[in-house]
Amino acid sequence: MINLAQSLAALGHRVLIVDANPGAADICLQLGEEAPYRLNHVLSGERTLEETVIDAGDGVGILPAGMGVQQYTALSPSERSSLLQGMLRLEDDFDFFLIDTGAGISANVTSFASVAREIMLVVTPEPTSIMDAYALVKTLSGRDGGLRFRLLVNMCRDEQEGASLYAKLSGITGRFLEISMDYFGCILHDETLAASVKRREAHCRLYPESKAALGYRALAQRISAEGPAGAALAVDPVIASKQWRNHELST
Repeated sequence: MINLAQSLAALGHRVLIVDANPGAADICLQLGEEAPYRLNHVLSGERTLEETVIDAGDGVGILPAGMGVQQYTALSPSERSSLLQGMLRLEDDFDFFLIDTGAGISANVTSFASVAREIMLVVTPEPTSIMDAYALVKTLSGRDGGLRFRLLVNMCRDEQEGASLYAKLSGITGRFLEISMDYFGCILHDETLAASVKRREAHCRLYPESKAALGYRALAQRISAEGPAGAALAVDPVIASKQWRNHELST
């Protein structure tokens, strides 16, 4: 999430990271940023979404999480709609929204998908990750047969493993769901990732020529080349552009 944001920003894009996954590592903490206000302050009406965004520099902003896991998974339809509407007000300030929802098919994940044009599934070579991806494709394709699905494989040993996982998952979705899926590449496992976490800095900044950094750079270049033409949701992060499709936001 952080490295993709930095890679897109390095190409001249303005990127907002929406940390909507309180069950994972805090993005502000990972970057050593202070967060006086968070999503719970927005949902309670204490602060606007604009007031909550943290400027992380170099064209990257962060909207921190801050609420408990149970509270976030229990958001009401009106709260989810309010959050999405707030993001729409930031369209002119950012080119891309990277939204970390966490894995699964909760109402929060599918509500973000309701405004997406393209779905980018980020999976790892773990059985649970593959199962989550399949479940999400099944749920979303059942609601909207016009969605376009893409697959990005993370934490691969090599490019062959990524291509093999894509072939396996796309074969399953094609056979049982009659859904086609495009391959968007892979990010290789890199031992220097742990070091960047300890130093609270983006990995692509500390190790710009590492395997993972090169993978994120290639991914950012591919996304940039296509332009911010539509929103895309991922199993772990949501990757969304400023051009949301017209869709009811209260789902």
